[in-house]
Amino acid sequence: MRKFFAAMIVCTMIMFTGIGRAAAVDIDLTKMSSTMIYSTVFNIVTTPKNFVGKTMRMHGEYTIYPITDTETIHACLVRDAAGCCSQGIEFRLINGNYPSGTCDITVVGTLAIMNVDGKDVCYMINASLE
Repeated sequence: MRKFFAAMIVCTMIMFTGIGRAAAVDIDLTKMSSTMIYSTVFNIVTTPKNFVGKTMRMHGEYTIYPITDTETIHACLVRDAAGCCSQGIEFRLINGNYPSGTCDITVVGTLAIMNVDGKDVCYMINASLE
C-alpha cells in the first residue's frame, strides 16, 4: 500500500510540474507537425487580435528585412510541408543580441499587434532565443 501511495505522489508531482511548464508557453509550435506549424502561423498572421497576449515558442529560419538605414525587421520564418511557401512573424529581442546572418533559431515571445498602414500586424515582444 505504501508503494501505491508513493507512486501516486510521484505521478501527481510530475503532472503538476508539467502543467507549470505548459502554462509558460501558450502556443508551442516546436511540438507540431510542419503542416500544423504553417497553418497556425498563417492563422496568427491573418487574425492577430485572437492571439494578443499569448506566449509562443517557434523554431524556424532567422531572416532580416532592412527597412531603412536604421530600421530592420527580425523575423522567424516557417515553411509549409511542401517547402514552397513560407510565413513568418517578426520578433523583438529583450537583449537586442540578434544573430548575424541567416540561421535556424527557436524564439519565445509574447504576441502583440501594431497597426501598419491601417492593417493589424502581429509580432512578438519581450522575445528571447533558446
